[in-house]
Amino acid sequence: MGRVVFVEDDATIRKLVRVALRSTAHEVHFAANGREGLELVARVRPDVVFTDVAMPDMDGLQLADAMRARPDLAAIPIVIITASLQREQIQRYFAHGARTYLAKPFSTAQLREQVEKLVGTPR
Repeated sequence: MGRVVFVEDDATIRKLVRVALRSTAHEVHFAANGREGLELVARVRPDVVFTDVAMPDMDGLQLADAMRARPDLAAIPIVIITASLQREQIQRYFAHGARTYLAKPFSTAQLREQVEKLVGTPR
C-alpha cells in the first residue's frame, strides 16, 4: 500500500479522484491548495504527489519548488495535472521538478495507471 497526496482546488475533481482511487489499496490524502498540500506532504511523506498547476494561495509549481527546496521532501515524485499541453509549458513543469504530467481531462484508468506506476518508484 502506498501513500498519495492529491492537491487540487476543484472540489468536484477531488471527489472524482476519491471515488476513482477508493477501490485501490492506497492511502489517499487531499489538499485544496499548494500551501495545504505542502503541509500535508511534510506530515504524510507520500510516495507520490499529484498537483494541479493553477490554484489559489500557492500554485502547483510553487509547491513543487518548495518541495525541491527541502531535502526531506525533494525526492518525492511530483505529477503535474494540467490542461495546458503546449511544449513550453511541459518543459516548464519538468524544470520545476515534475516527474511527469497528467492531462486534464483524465480518465480514472489514466489516473490509476499513473498511481500504480509511481507508488512503487524507489526514491
